[in-house]
Amino acid sequence: MLVVFDLDGTVIDSSKALLESHKEAWASLDLQCPPDEAILNLIGLPLVDTMRMLDPKQDPHALAEAYSQAYMRMSSEHERLFDGITELMARPFRAAVATGKSQRGADRAVNQHGFAHRFEVVLGGNSVPKPKPNPDLLYAIMEATGTKDLVMVGDTTYDLEMAHAAGVKAIGVSWGHHSVERLKKWAPVVDTVEELGHSLGV
Repeated sequence: MLVVFDLDGTVIDSSKALLESHKEAWASLDLQCPPDEAILNLIGLPLVDTMRMLDPKQDPHALAEAYSQAYMRMSSEHERLFDGITELMARPFRAAVATGKSQRGADRAVNQHGFAHRFEVVLGGNSVPKPKPNPDLLYAIMEATGTKDLVMVGDTTYDLEMAHAAGVKAIGVSWGHHSVERLKKWAPVVDTVEELGHSLGV
């Protein structure tokens, strides 16, 4: 079995970094930043798509670039691992990453938190033709690792929909960006990292 983790909201508590980066990005273009709830609801989707959905009248590429520049500064100050993640990752099981972050952002996050050699594959949303909630990220991980026995772990319906589309198991986590009620429509949900470990059998 290979456990595939989302990053933001699942492994990394990045809400403050995400929201502060959005505020700085929108302000830099003299635009009003959307409400926090609207932003967090879209976490996990590709950045350009997120910007387009937040305000279709603006240039999503300019907003995405401004956000990326801000996030590079914010991440080291405001990102942290959720409690118990370090201990979970120390256990001997196969693991990979499928995230909506860009490949550059995914690699930076994994390295910054000391997991450079922990994951067999780290894939960002722009590494495949169709990112979450499409199944391309999981198909690419299957091909790279030589196994179809995957379990997707994520905090948003986009993660769980992706798993459903790829025909693999999924586990939702309650400490991220989407409500438990939304997640339970797609997969079982755990409330702690310890519970996650038990569910994974690791």
